[in-house]
Amino acid sequence: MTNAQSIPTNTQTTEAAQDASWVIKNCVIPRNLSYDIERDLWCRNIRPDGLVQIGITDIGQTANGKIQSVTFPRINERLGKLIPARKTVAILESAKWIGPINFAVDGVLVAVNKDLLDHPLWINLEPYQRGWIVDFLPMEPLNWVFGETARDAYRVRIGHTFQSVAGINEDFWCVHCNDWDDL
Repeated sequence: MTNAQSIPTNTQTTEAAQDASWVIKNCVIPRNLSYDIERDLWCRNIRPDGLVQIGITDIGQTANGKIQSVTFPRINERLGKLIPARKTVAILESAKWIGPINFAVDGVLVAVNKDLLDHPLWINLEPYQRGWIVDFLPMEPLNWVFGETARDAYRVRIGHTFQSVAGINEDFWCVHCNDWDDL
């Protein structure tokens, strides 16, 4: 297996990570992660061989609304196996959206966060901690953005009037501003 990855390693505690984040329209963007801006996914290196942990960003969970369920299709057949590019590894469902989690490159699905089956709201409440979705070993670089490049891309993206997945123009909305943090 060959793989390459240039994603910063997360070794900070939750509190320190929050201090090391940008906040744009109340959405948190940790500085130490890499991002797929188009798909609203984040990743962090968790092993030197390129294994990454992946989840949906604060911006993604905000756009999609309260996550009601998470499924991992054919998980028993796929865990530990090579997953072709663009194949679904998880499905998230909210009241207004159902969407797949997939990647642009081939890779091995190493682990899934089975706790999300019983606690899907963790994706909304703690997208960068308990709300992680999968551990994935990409076979080639993910080519995601990080640092100020990610911050600037998200500033542009959410700096405009937001059109929800339901097609409604509205100001960008965040669970942190609407008392979901207390659930």
